[in-house]
Amino acid sequence: MVSKNIVIVVLFSSLIIVSLALSRYSPENDSFTGLCVYSSGSFSVLYNGSTSVAVGEKLELGNVYKVEGRLRITHRGFWIDVSSVFPANATFPLERVEGAYWHSNGPVLLTPSRHRLAYPINVSKGELVVLKGLSYGSKFYPLKVKELGYLEEPKDGMPYLLEGVVLYGGNPVTLWNGSEEFRVYLPHGVKLKPGLRVWVLGVVRLYSIITLYVDSSEDIEVLGSTDKRPIKLAEIGEIGTGECLVTERTSRYLRLNCTSLKLYGFSARVGDTLRFEALRRKSSLLCLNCSVAKPREELPNGICNFDKGNFAKISGKVSWVKIYRNGFGIANVTNGTCSVLLKISSRLGISLTENESVTAYGFFTTYRGRPAFEVHSGDDVCFGRYC
Repeated sequence: MVSKNIVIVVLFSSLIIVSLALSRYSPENDSFTGLCVYSSGSFSVLYNGSTSVAVGEKLELGNVYKVEGRLRITHRGFWIDVSSVFPANATFPLERVEGAYWHSNGPVLLTPSRHRLAYPINVSKGELVVLKGLSYGSKFYPLKVKELGYLEEPKDGMPYLLEGVVLYGGNPVTLWNGSEEFRVYLPHGVKLKPGLRVWVLGVVRLYSIITLYVDSSEDIEVLGSTDKRPIKLAEIGEIGTGECLVTERTSRYLRLNCTSLKLYGFSARVGDTLRFEALRRKSSLLCLNCSVAKPREELPNGICNFDKGNFAKISGKVSWVKIYRNGFGIANVTNGTCSVLLKISSRLGISLTENESVTAYGFFTTYRGRPAFEVHSGDDVCFGRYC
């Protein structure tokens, strides 16, 4: 009996609410102002933040209208038989939301949570905006837009516009903005060469290194090559230029006599003089345009110019050779009145004999107080018929 009374009260209350809603409008001259949140064919829906009303007119999505006519209730909600409709100002409260405009399977607002927008807005992708409008269903319908520009510092989950120089290619690439490195994941098929200065727009993820995810090639702009400066003046992200001597060669890099930085991306022999343009990275150089300006064979014979620690080329004849039990040996190389002891490590894989001509590229040192010469590789010594 109590349950039946409750049902009767609820039904009676509903009738009162509907009657009050209808009593707000006269039968001949009802009116309603709302934002168009749906439009298809000759059917549209207006919404004012609390009530939605359907009209039999094709209206523009995102515009505010005032309609007049006869309001009635159908099984699907409020419907107004239109006698007139015209654009109007919003007389209802608007919601406010702030974030960055983005595109991800349609327009969204990143706060950094993703809020789907009902339609695009006329601002640049990634720009910060304040939107005023209404939420309807799963989307936000912007009515007023205020632009705030781009973020000045990276923020997790938000778009960031970065200008930098490509230090390392591939995907991801590494960009240098003048003070720190950024890891940037590029869209499929997009490549950026080291040494290029670029703009990129992507969504930030704050890991151990700041990471950007770029989802469109349209969010990348190549500005040109980075600046060139002499190698001793070049800073990270600039191209260092010079003409220097190769003092060490490995399978991965070269060492030069004009910088402490290792040079990657080019192969030459110890003693060759390189003319180069190389990208300055944190602790290395990457060859962008390198060539041998002078082969090592053109170096002068420095056997008479002993200077401990200096790189040189020596040429002469072997006057005597001594090999110790551990495999290490020395050869006395003479040229006229000048001589030097050539240190022969077993790892060099060479053997010299008396009266044999020899040319070596390496550094002056000492052996038991006497002038000596040391090489890093067997490739830096030629002897006999090979010279």
